[in-house]
Amino acid sequence: MIRALAVLAGLTATGPAVVQERPWTPLPSPVSATCPGGLCQPQGLGAFFDALDRGGRVSIVQFGDSHTAGGDITGSLHWRLRARYPGRDIQLTPHGVVGDTLRGLEAREPVLTPGTPTPDLVILAYGTNEGFDDLLDPAIYERRLRDQLARLRSLFPRASLLILGPPEAMRGEGGGTCASDRDRRWRAPAMLSVVRDLQHRVAAEAGVAFWDWRGRMGGECSAHALTLGEAPMMRPDHVHFTGAGGDWIGGLLFDDIAAAHGRGGR
Repeated sequence: MIRALAVLAGLTATGPAVVQERPWTPLPSPVSATCPGGLCQPQGLGAFFDALDRGGRVSIVQFGDSHTAGGDITGSLHWRLRARYPGRDIQLTPHGVVGDTLRGLEAREPVLTPGTPTPDLVILAYGTNEGFDDLLDPAIYERRLRDQLARLRSLFPRASLLILGPPEAMRGEGGGTCASDRDRRWRAPAMLSVVRDLQHRVAAEAGVAFWDWRGRMGGECSAHALTLGEAPMMRPDHVHFTGAGGDWIGGLLFDDIAAAHGRGGR
């Protein structure tokens, strides 16, 4: 499968989007038990959907860790948006830093470099590295998350906000319970579910859209299951996705956003 970063050369920042078809085989689409259709609070994407409906330039920025820095997931989402909404000049700018946490966004000043178009959608894709921090203070993390949501709303009052809950990820230190893990080596850090639940709750209270990444990749033990087979979608570290896996995840995110847009954001 061609990596999701491969977007048609020659797309410009000013001209209409022209999308090249790529060979692609649909992959499984697990159902989220946390958020109907994968998205909680889809009405939080109203401003972004309005921008899509108006046409012209639509700007998206995503802040995150290595999942964002790798480019496969954002690239997959980007080319699918351009294919689905031709005639719009859809720009998606990723700001990913390997190993980053929400502290990276907190320290980012300015949030966007001068001259960057005002975003219609801001995506936050943090939480994996916090979830592997056994000493993380949940109360401090929650305050930081609320502060950054308030900051983004102040800076970009007309933008929609979307939190991507962290995916299922695992450590290979023993104590695993997955049936497909014969050695019982792999297990998810306990703090990862704490971070995910905090993001889910804070997003609901703030009216911010939340995507159930873990549920949409298959839920419990999916990080191990996706490393198996002839064409694995997760790398052996049980944290990062292969090119095919990133393309799949970006496709699931696109499907859920497009479906919510088709329902009018309800």
